[in-house]
Amino acid sequence: MPGILRWEDPAPRTPASDEYAPLAAELMKNPGKWAVIAEHPDTQEGRRAASRLFNAAKHGYLGFPRVGGGTFKATTRTVNNGDGTRVITVHAMFDPAT
Repeated sequence: MPGILRWEDPAPRTPASDEYAPLAAELMKNPGKWAVIAEHPDTQEGRRAASRLFNAAKHGYLGFPRVGGGTFKATTRTVNNGDGTRVITVHAMFDPAT
């Protein structure tokens, strides 16, 4: 028989981080307005950080609450910085209508 079968309750959940809660609160004060919430260099680390923030806003974790009657929307853009470098911007907004 493959795998393990052991009867036990799961360990308690680790409390979720709410590191972006102040940012989410500001977005909720200005519903329907897009804001740049982060800029990262176009590097592997920058793409990872932008993706983490994008997913937190879009899926409602790390301080972006799932609010009845509203959701957060997010998008990213990679743009030229004017000096030959590129940055990844993360944009977000709170949409109270969805």
